[in-house]
Amino acid sequence: MRFHHRLCDDRGRPLSISLTEDAKFGLYEEMNGLGLTLIAGMHTHPEDWVGLSWIDQRNQLSSRDGFWSVVVPWYARGPWNVSEMGFHVRTSAGWCRLTADQVLRHIHVEG
Repeated sequence: MRFHHRLCDDRGRPLSISLTEDAKFGLYEEMNGLGLTLIAGMHTHPEDWVGLSWIDQRNQLSSRDGFWSVVVPWYARGPWNVSEMGFHVRTSAGWCRLTADQVLRHIHVEG
């Protein structure tokens, strides 16, 4: 797991951070050099709401169709229950949140 702080001065605020475009491209280059592909971003929210805020949508790691954004409630304190997480997929029309049925059918989290 890699953390964003080493990529740039992250312009953090009390409940959010944003990476510069240069930092994002640096991340893509580093991953490419390791033979990895960025497919999802994961972050936490302080309470049980796991939608994408306007800050989340505005500061996305990737705008590529098929990119996932996963939101874990309660600052990711366990135990983790996949049905309580927000799974969002980027489409040409914007972000689409998976339904609870879709999540339970296709996603399993161990921890």
